[in-house]
Amino acid sequence: MLDTDLSLGEPGSEVDDGFALALALADPGIDLAAVTTVYGNTDLSSVTTLTLDLLHRLGAAGVPVHAGADRPLLRPGPPPGRVPAGTPVRAPASTRAAAVLVDLVRSAPGAVTVVAIGPLTNVALAARLDPGFAADVGRLVVMGGTYLSPAPRAGMPGEFNVWNDPEALRIVLDAGLVPDLVGLDVTLRVRLTRERAREMAADGRPFPAFAGEHALAWIDRLERDGEERAGSCALHDPLAVAVVTRPDLVVWRDAHVVVSTDDALRGAVLADLAPAPDGGDGPRRNARVAVDVDPAAFTEHFTACLARG
Repeated sequence: MLDTDLSLGEPGSEVDDGFALALALADPGIDLAAVTTVYGNTDLSSVTTLTLDLLHRLGAAGVPVHAGADRPLLRPGPPPGRVPAGTPVRAPASTRAAAVLVDLVRSAPGAVTVVAIGPLTNVALAARLDPGFAADVGRLVVMGGTYLSPAPRAGMPGEFNVWNDPEALRIVLDAGLVPDLVGLDVTLRVRLTRERAREMAADGRPFPAFAGEHALAWIDRLERDGEERAGSCALHDPLAVAVVTRPDLVVWRDAHVVVSTDDALRGAVLADLAPAPDGGDGPRRNARVAVDVDPAAFTEHFTACLARG
């Protein structure tokens, strides 16, 4: 199951979430059972509309989409987005995201992987809705946080997804879900170059042409804003999807992670990566953190899967 705040298709927006959805469909080792949507990069209505539209573009209109949280647990939600004129507005499935997360996980205990690439509000609500949710999830992969260095954006102490709803991450960690955390320490190192985006934009197939055009616009915006490095954009969310079938793409370390919910350090995380003492004393290992990545191996896997799709 993919839980997403997808914004690919919204003018000037991030594109990596759309590539993550495409990768989840193209990887032969993944059976995408459902997509759940959450506010984040844009508002919930826009996320849901763009997700349904992208699934149609990818020839996967049969994958059910369930709308979820439209705001953080304790804070205001984002302003309305800007869905391009002419984008079809399709109705999502009737069951809300948190309920379908609980239902699908409960129907196959230990067999369902949840990949969360937006704020963790839907996952936190599922954990609160069903006390057995944590025990029944096979694996939870989260794109979020930064664990080896400070968050790079001025005025935002935490990485964007965690900053949006730090209380949700706290609930997830306290519920005993033990997530695999794929943060900026590794995702900033896997890139889509301007040259590759141009190749995609010139591709005759519908998805590469659409995604390449929007990727070029996103790289232009990053350069104008002086963010990251010129000539490319990070593929944050696709890396979180990639490690579902290729956990070897990153180096994992068991950790005890805590998150700040105070306004001054909202979303900042602290990870104790030291090995647990032999006697078992000390903080419980409540997460697994990605601390290194093989960018070349990721690019090879990502490119091969999308070519297959």
